[in-house]
Amino acid sequence: MERRLDPRYPADFSVWVTDLLKPGHSAAGTIQDISNSGIGVVSPLALAAGDVVRLDVAESVLFGIVTNATAAKSGSRAGIEIQRVLIGGSELSQLLHRVLQEEMPAVALGSLS
Repeated sequence: MERRLDPRYPADFSVWVTDLLKPGHSAAGTIQDISNSGIGVVSPLALAAGDVVRLDVAESVLFGIVTNATAAKSGSRAGIEIQRVLIGGSELSQLLHRVLQEEMPAVALGSLS
């Protein structure tokens, strides 16, 4: 039974996921969905609740905490609560910025300099 408070919106952004607590533990993945409460990411990394991650996407950097993780065909699917976003200057970064502003208004959005 789905117990989510916020609806998920499908997404398809390529992302580079880095587990900040395990040096060298990073891989390519895909952002599958976005909601007010976070982002769903599929990657080959074995992530677990409590892991602190960095997501590099569309010349932008997002920092968050894994809230849940389950096994998936291509590795694992992690629910990530986003804590901080640094937005790049490309058109794709600006699209990401607009989506995040609409879906996660409480998250701190900054720009990369």
